[in-house]
Amino acid sequence: MGIGWMAESPENYKYEDSVPISEHWNGSEWVLGKPPLPEPEGDTAEEEGEEEEGEAYGVSCGTPTSCIAVGINFGTGYIIAGWNGTSWSEQEPPEMSLGAFDLPEQVDCVTATYCQVMGIGGGSTFFNILTDDPPPPVLEGTVGFGAGEYEALTLGMVNPNGSPTTYQYEYGTTTSYGSKSPATPKSIGSGTSSVEVSEKIEGLAPETTYHFRLVATNAKGTVESEDQTFMTPGWKILSTPNPSGASDSNLHDVSCEPNTSVCTAVGKSTKSGADSPVAQRWNGTSWSEQSPAKKSGTLPTRLFGVDCPSETRCLAAGNYQPSEGGPTLLTEIWNESKWSVQSPPVPSEATSSELVGIGCSSTSRCGAVGSAMIGGVKTAIAEKWTSPNWALESIPIPEGATSSQLDGIDCIWSDFCAAVGRYTTSGGAVKSLVMFWNGEWKLHSLTAPEGAVETTLLDVSCTKTPNRCTAVGGWKNSKGEQSTLAYRFNGVTTWTLQSTPNPSGSTESVFQDVSCATEASCTAAGSSVDGGTTKTLAEKWNGTSWSIQGTPNPSGAAFSSLFGVSCQSTTCMGAGWSTDASGVDTTLGEIRE
Repeated sequence: MGIGWMAESPENYKYEDSVPISEHWNGSEWVLGKPPLPEPEGDTAEEEGEEEEGEAYGVSCGTPTSCIAVGINFGTGYIIAGWNGTSWSEQEPPEMSLGAFDLPEQVDCVTATYCQVMGIGGGSTFFNILTDDPPPPVLEGTVGFGAGEYEALTLGMVNPNGSPTTYQYEYGTTTSYGSKSPATPKSIGSGTSSVEVSEKIEGLAPETTYHFRLVATNAKGTVESEDQTFMTPGWKILSTPNPSGASDSNLHDVSCEPNTSVCTAVGKSTKSGADSPVAQRWNGTSWSEQSPAKKSGTLPTRLFGVDCPSETRCLAAGNYQPSEGGPTLLTEIWNESKWSVQSPPVPSEATSSELVGIGCSSTSRCGAVGSAMIGGVKTAIAEKWTSPNWALESIPIPEGATSSQLDGIDCIWSDFCAAVGRYTTSGGAVKSLVMFWNGEWKLHSLTAPEGAVETTLLDVSCTKTPNRCTAVGGWKNSKGEQSTLAYRFNGVTTWTLQSTPNPSGSTESVFQDVSCATEASCTAAGSSVDGGTTKTLAEKWNGTSWSIQGTPNPSGAAFSSLFGVSCQSTTCMGAGWSTDASGVDTTLGEIRE
């Protein structure tokens, strides 16, 4: 809506010839109108020989069909007109002592029945209410929150609607709330525009779901936002080192030693375009860098898997880049404070190869899995370590597979290992791959989730007493949406598909790793994509069902994921990396105690 004056005879304009006009947009064009504001009764100032004074107008609409216009007329003073969506009509000005040259400069209509006029009266600013019935405050926009480690930051917008207004956040573990922040209501004044309000809530319990709402109050009433919930993280971020000078640093796996609080994580860092192995050690209090060995001292080397069967021994698996040809197999052993390179046998005719998973049943027996390019085909491979030697093993490949790979392995006895991965059929479908070793490797079959066009298993974890295994990964539907995937082995012959939740709004969720401390306590870790941002994900199996846990993400990270997890008793350690806005990867460690 626009309003002003128009000269009836523009070519011979005089003040007394002007008439008030308005224009409004009807959805397709501007339409001219004439509000019934009194027209000037002569140029009083000019008749008295004084300098000519001008007029001021303002207009505001509380709704599309309810507007108020204000202005002045020399000699008559304060004038008001109302618009009902079709026509203008005269309004009675509010009672106040105004002289002939008082100027109402602005009008602000919050609703159809509540407007305020601002201007100059008697030489000073005046503030006038056109109705004495102001509405209650309005909550505008979405009330949000940001859950952090044992705290939350709540955000909202409140419009006081012209009356003195206060606000508080109510929160608690039920919809009865019980706690308030701030403790006493906080004032946001009596303006007519939205005010951003926020409160930091501290002292929250870890891994707990809280309800909260925003409450605003003025003399005309109280308004409350809808109930919302957030979960405080059960996990917290740890400070992890990054090799000096590295452009990117990544942790791919972590293993915590039995009966101690010591953990080891491995990965790689990139300097000047070349990869170097990374190893870090958690002593129960902090992470510190170790010095993993490099093949031939300088060749690019990467570590993808690690298992620590004792406090003094860990084995890691990966690959290195020789001076000629493609990457080839590598393992390393940490034996009482020093990493040393091992040389596992490489499949004949392999043009490239890697080991990505490793599992140990004792300090002298381990298994490792991965893949090799043989005859141009990606083929799953497995090796067994009986100290001090590695040996290639014969493994079954699903009939008709055009490619295959193994990504995870766990060995709990000298005669029992489980390995998981994926294979591609001749028709191009990707399916989960599972096999057991008890003297020889044998394939196991799984039932895919209904509607799955692709399934992948990335890790497996088993317990000894009773013998149970859990395998995790992800599956995709025909829309390309990815969800978490978990199977449970009953210790005899049967794998059962489990129900795993996915974060609300996520279109891509996946488990990268799993660790079972007991038969009734497993933790899976990975990531989910929410609004284009990849965030850490952790879920816990309590013997009956899986539930999402709260995992934090580094501030400002565009990507965060946990690629390894290791649990001893109730404590779990997660490892991975995060990527900042400039695309730089840094190591990420998180703990749940």
